[in-house]
Amino acid sequence: MTFTFVIAIVLGSIAALALLAYIPRIIGWFGAISPQKKLTNEVQNKIALIIPARDESKVIGTLLASIENQTYPKEYFDFFTVVKHEDDPTIDLTKNAGGKSYVNKSQKCKGDALDFCMKSILAETPDLYDAYLIVDADCVLDANFLTEMNAGLASGAQIVQGKRLIKNRLLKKANNLVTDCNGVIWTIIDQIGNRFKSDHNITGMTIGTGIMLRSDLVKSLGGWPYRQTLTEDIELMYDCVAKNIETYYTEYAHVYVEEAPQLAATNSRRTRWMTGVVDSRRLYSKPISKIKKTRKNLINIYYTHALEIVYLYIGSLYIHTLAQILAAVVLGIIGNPAWAMALLLAGSSLILIYLSFFIMTLACLISDRKNLRINFGRKLIVLFAHPLYYMGYISIIWKALANKNPQEWVCVERVDFAQDK
Repeated sequence: MTFTFVIAIVLGSIAALALLAYIPRIIGWFGAISPQKKLTNEVQNKIALIIPARDESKVIGTLLASIENQTYPKEYFDFFTVVKHEDDPTIDLTKNAGGKSYVNKSQKCKGDALDFCMKSILAETPDLYDAYLIVDADCVLDANFLTEMNAGLASGAQIVQGKRLIKNRLLKKANNLVTDCNGVIWTIIDQIGNRFKSDHNITGMTIGTGIMLRSDLVKSLGGWPYRQTLTEDIELMYDCVAKNIETYYTEYAHVYVEEAPQLAATNSRRTRWMTGVVDSRRLYSKPISKIKKTRKNLINIYYTHALEIVYLYIGSLYIHTLAQILAAVVLGIIGNPAWAMALLLAGSSLILIYLSFFIMTLACLISDRKNLRINFGRKLIVLFAHPLYYMGYISIIWKALANKNPQEWVCVERVDFAQDK
């Protein structure tokens, strides 16, 4: 048995075992093919809408306009922005729109802004609000967003999440392959992820925009304690597992999220996010390991760590590719004809990685077919391009796993929607 076949058998076996372990998650991909049961709520809860808005005055106008257009009765919600500087133009924009601003000069991350705002509200009016809803400043809300989020509270869960869609597709000239490919991540997280988890009472992947916490949870937490990484939402997800906090996802509450149209900016965002995901995993590994191993907790742990199975699967195939390429080079130098087989095995691994992401992309396009604002031809392009785009995560994840230094909270370039007239 040659060295190339030994490599193939060892790493191929690891990949096969990882794929078997991932089967329950693959089944969940198809949990959103049929429409979700629509909840209604006879109670109109008082909602505090919190908007972290450090240096976001150029983009927050579209969000404020969408808040004004909400069908939910205005007497049942208020909105608050959190800025860093006293001269931030967002303060006047917020005031003119009927909201209130808080200035938190010491904020170093989004979690700081959220914590400052929640603690300020609790100190001033501790019992006024029934829920606290977080939305990023660059988002746009569907007119029924607050109505559907309030309906989600009828689930009994302490955390309710809406469905993320792509704000860029609201532009007149919306065609952008980077945006289209990166936007698939929201379908992966929500429609082929959180939808199945929500239907089966499994802890969802919490995302920091379009997410609402019941007031009793905020009071028990004493504000927003998730401030040790740049992925405060992933910290929350792990804490939900550790503390058995129930989450609910509603596909009827639509919030439109802005995506960067340039690959470099997108990769920068992806790197920061994945580094935060890895940091959060390290942070909560001990608390989660100590929880009682009930059936429900074990299921939650599995789905929370399912991404690590993907790391193992893709990682083993990727290492196999590199090992076979190295073997092909060495064999070629010494004149061994087995170099061709080594190169063929390397190519086979890359094809398998591509096909894996291709099948996932197809599941996304099928399950979210009614919400994707692109024509059939565009969907076909995304179907074949997205797997290549998603393979870009391989190097990003390697960097995140190796990086021990926290990422900085930096301002990102925004799309100028005001020019789309």
